[in-house]
Amino acid sequence: MRPSVRIHELVANINYYAKQLGLDLLAPRLRFVFRTWITMSAPVSYVIFGVSWAFRQTQQHWMDGLKASIMLGGLINGSTELLSVIQNHSAMRNMMNYTIEIFADYESRGAEYCAALNFGVDRMLKIRRIIRIGYFVSFFVMLAVPWALLLYDGTRVTVMQYEIPGLLLENNVGYTLTYLQHMIVAVVGGLGFYTADLLVLLALVQILTFAHILQIKANVLNDALNRKEHSRFEAQVGGYADNGIQSLLLDLIQWHQLFTDYCRDIENIYHNMIAAQVLSSAISILLCFCVNLNGFHLISTIYLFISAYSMLVYCIVGSQIEYAYDQVYDSLCSISWQELRADQRKLFGLMLKEAQNTQTMTMIGILPLSMRTALQITKLIYSISMMMMRNRN
Repeated sequence: MRPSVRIHELVANINYYAKQLGLDLLAPRLRFVFRTWITMSAPVSYVIFGVSWAFRQTQQHWMDGLKASIMLGGLINGSTELLSVIQNHSAMRNMMNYTIEIFADYESRGAEYCAALNFGVDRMLKIRRIIRIGYFVSFFVMLAVPWALLLYDGTRVTVMQYEIPGLLLENNVGYTLTYLQHMIVAVVGGLGFYTADLLVLLALVQILTFAHILQIKANVLNDALNRKEHSRFEAQVGGYADNGIQSLLLDLIQWHQLFTDYCRDIENIYHNMIAAQVLSSAISILLCFCVNLNGFHLISTIYLFISAYSMLVYCIVGSQIEYAYDQVYDSLCSISWQELRADQRKLFGLMLKEAQNTQTMTMIGILPLSMRTALQITKLIYSISMMMMRNRN
């Protein structure tokens, strides 16, 4: 199967899940349908019931307030992702169509380019499989635990950490209606998180694919320069061939400009979603960790796993992007630039200077998206949780 067909199927698959939420990512214009309003009702209902319930619990004891607030990070993340998709719908659609066009163009330029594109699609499919398994297992367990405990010993726990006024958990009808409302919010939220992660990670992974293509172009140019060097020893003075170096250099410069523009566009379009995902996950990890330090709490343990899982996936991909930037720079520095003409060296120098300042993925314009940031966040979470536990009384 051609890489362009595979990436098109991947984009169509992401759009399928988005359409279940009433958000057609590939439509020329985003239309609000019934499913869209259902999706928007999930964070609104959590604000109405969850935030008010957490406030009342905090008045009794601050630890009860923490238990009621463990999914606050999910509210921040989900709301930010929903608003970002609505606001940047056209830009996201254009980026996905642009990616498909790039794949269709370069799959016919040779086996090496085709292999790079296929490798990029394979990488994204592996990431999709990882986050799909993580979300499915976590949310399935979260939804199954209340019924399992109810059947085992009659304990009545809720999926979300709030109760709906007027619905008593001791009453079968009240408990069932509460569970159904929580289930709708959890299913909509889980599907929304999964779709948004695929959307963002698809864009981020293409940075790795485009960096791979740039390295191929750099190697092709370097091979031509090496042939020029060898031919100089075999031919008369001034008689060696140019080997198409000018066109190869211009092609490399154009692709590098495309690569830097793509990285800048991805940063501008998805920076809010990336920051919301990582930082809201950190908030959820902090709250869940503090709750479990005070005593084992099953739902917060499950949500702790979900939050840590999501944050690590993003930070690992961010570290891979940083490594790809370094590889691109190393590939450019390894080119035999001394074989270029004076005018070609000027063009090459400008490209090399720009490669030293490649747009990196950051959160709120400060924190880089990498495992170093994840480690710093983990240390901060541990320090804050220990401080809170010392003063829990």
